[in-house]
Amino acid sequence: MFWKNADFHARWVTRSISARLTLFYTLASLIAVAAFTTVLYWKLTINFDAEHLRFLRAKAQELVEDFQDGGNQPGALLSEIDKETAGTKLRQYEARVLALQSAVLGETPGMSTPLPPDIFPVPVAPDAITKEAIRNWNAGRHHYVLVAFSTHAPGISGSAYTVQLALDVSRDDALLADYRHGLGIFLLLLLPVLVLAGRFATKRGLRPLERITRAANAVTPANLTDRIPLDPPWPPELANLVGVFNEMMERLDEAFARLARFSADLAHELRNPLNNLMGELEVCLTRERGADEYRATLVSGLEECRRLAALIENLLFIARAENAEKSVSTERFDTREACEHVLAYHTASAASHGVRLVCEGDAWLHADPLLFRQALGNLLANAIRYSPPDSEVRVVVRGFAAGGVEIEVRDQGEGIAPEHLPYVFDRFYQADPARARRGQGTGLGLAIVRSIMELHGGEASLDSRPGEGSVARLRFPGRMSGTEMTELSSV
Repeated sequence: MFWKNADFHARWVTRSISARLTLFYTLASLIAVAAFTTVLYWKLTINFDAEHLRFLRAKAQELVEDFQDGGNQPGALLSEIDKETAGTKLRQYEARVLALQSAVLGETPGMSTPLPPDIFPVPVAPDAITKEAIRNWNAGRHHYVLVAFSTHAPGISGSAYTVQLALDVSRDDALLADYRHGLGIFLLLLLPVLVLAGRFATKRGLRPLERITRAANAVTPANLTDRIPLDPPWPPELANLVGVFNEMMERLDEAFARLARFSADLAHELRNPLNNLMGELEVCLTRERGADEYRATLVSGLEECRRLAALIENLLFIARAENAEKSVSTERFDTREACEHVLAYHTASAASHGVRLVCEGDAWLHADPLLFRQALGNLLANAIRYSPPDSEVRVVVRGFAAGGVEIEVRDQGEGIAPEHLPYVFDRFYQADPARARRGQGTGLGLAIVRSIMELHGGEASLDSRPGEGSVARLRFPGRMSGTEMTELSSV
C-alpha cells in the first residue's frame, strides 16, 4: 500500500500547475454547486413535509367541524367526504370513517384496495396531529401520507368515530425526482464548462510565469546584464519572485565578472615567474657553464618556485575561506599580547627598512588566534614594505560596544590615491605597479585579510591619502556566529 501511495504522490507532484489548478477549481466549484443544490433539495423536502402536515391538520379540523355541524352524526361527515373525493380521479386526499368497533361506515370509492384500514397509525385527537402521528405508505406508484384521528378525545361521553385520512403526495415525489434528475444532468453539463473555465483562468493567471520563463531562457553567459522588466507591474505574488530573480542575476553577473578578472590576473601572475624560470633555464642551457653559474640559476629558479608555491597556497586559503562549511576554532585571548607577538616576528624586517614598530591599547578578543595573527601580519608586512626609512608603524588596539575589538595599523608611507581604495582588497590588485616592484608580494595579502575577517563576521577597511600614509582597520564583532565560519586545517 505504501508504494502505491508513493507512486501516486510522485505522479501528482509531476503534474503541471495549470492542470492541478484546473482540477482544484473544478472540484471546488462542483462541491460548492452540489452543496448548494443539496441544501436547496433538503429545504424543499422540509417545506413539502410541513405543507403535508399543515394540510392534514386543516382537513382534520374541517371534518370535525362538519361532524359537529351535522349533529355529531357520521352521515354529514360521510357526505362531505363523498362530495370532495368521489367525483374525480385526481382527488387530493382519501378518507374513511370507522365506528369504535372498527366497522367501516364509509370511505372514498376504491380506497380499500391500496389503503386497507389496518395500515393506518393509531388515532389521535385532531389537535394532536404531529409529525410523529403520521405514517408514510407506498402503494404501487403512489405515495401516501396517512393519519387517523377521533371525532373527540377518549373518555368523553357520547359516540366516537375514527377518521382515517390519506394524502396522495405522489406529485410532490415526482417533482423531487425531476429535481434530482435535472440536477444530475446539470452537474454533468457543468463539468466540462468548469474544466474549460478553469483551464482558461489558470492559463491567464499563469501568463506572468511564462514571461519569467522566457526571461530566464534568454539568460546566457554572454548577456548576464539582462533583467526581468518591472513594467508592466507584476502581481503581488510574483513581484517578490521577480525581485529575487533580478538580485540573483546581479550576483551572477558580479561573480562572472570577478571570475573573469581573477582568471586574467591569475594567468598574468603565473606567467611572470614561469617566463623568468624558463628564460633562465634556456639561457643556462645554451652552452656549457661552470658549477657556480648552474648553482646561481638553480637558486634563482628555486626563488621563482617558492613564489609560485606561496601564490598557490594563498589562492587555496581564499578558496577554502569562500566555501566555509565548519566553524572557526575560536578562543578568548589578550589582543595586546597577540599583537606584540606579531610585531616581534616582523621586527627584523622592519629594522632592515629603518621602520619602528609601536603597539598601544588593550582588549580581549574572541577569535581564531592563528587567523588573527595572519591577518595582522599581512597588514604589518604591507605597512613596513611601503613605509619610508626612519618612520613608524603603529598598531592601536581598542574595544567598542558589545565586546567588539578594533585594531588599527597606521603607517607613514606615501599613501594611496582615492580611486584605488575601493579595490585594494581585491585579488591581485596593485594600486601602483611601481609599488609592487619593491617587494615580492603576490597581490593576495589584503584579499586574505578580507577573507579572514569575513570568516569572523567582521570587516576590514583601509583609509589613505597620498602623502599622509594609510590606516588599515580590522573590526571584530563581540561574538561570532559559528554557523557562518569555517575551520581551515591547513592554516
